[in-house]
Amino acid sequence: MKKWLLLMLLAASGMANAAIELGKDYTMLSTPQPVADPKKVEVIEFFSYHCIHCYDDDPAMNAWAKKLPADVSFRKEQIVWQKSMEGFARMFATFKATGTFDKLHRPAFDAQIKQRVNLSDPQQFTTWIKQQKGVDSGKLLQTYNSFGINAQVARAAQITRDYQIQGTPTVIVNGKYVVVTSTPERMTEVMNELIAKARSEKK
Repeated sequence: MKKWLLLMLLAASGMANAAIELGKDYTMLSTPQPVADPKKVEVIEFFSYHCIHCYDDDPAMNAWAKKLPADVSFRKEQIVWQKSMEGFARMFATFKATGTFDKLHRPAFDAQIKQRVNLSDPQQFTTWIKQQKGVDSGKLLQTYNSFGINAQVARAAQITRDYQIQGTPTVIVNGKYVVVTSTPERMTEVMNELIAKARSEKK
């Protein structure tokens, strides 16, 4: 077989492997949601600290997020399906508000999943946070119990409904494309393809 023909076939095979299909790799959100910055392609990962799949996928998602181009925004959102999950949203919002997310996010995941500490319970969270080194637990707990965090918890419940989140992790690209998850590797492939699709739609 001629070299150029072989290269063409290999390229076609690679394109076929990368292709994504509606209904198989992603679905459409029935009610599209506005993005925070129309100039960027927005990617949101809806997760929960009690979700083992979110815990397992977290390292791959974080590594992927560090390599994103400037025209793509990425953020995580803690979902709230019921009142017993509000503590997770309160903890997540507190980490973000106090600038401690990078330091405490993974340890919180470890505590919840591996050590079976129920961090959605305010008393257990308080005990746990006081054990974390290099953290001003008093100031953090003041934020945790603040009115501003109450508003963030209510917001978490609202966006869980708005984005119709039925399971975790759920990744939504540009307010309308819902990634159908499989392995973390395939999930990031699909996300990259949907980012490219959303980017082309902006032109």
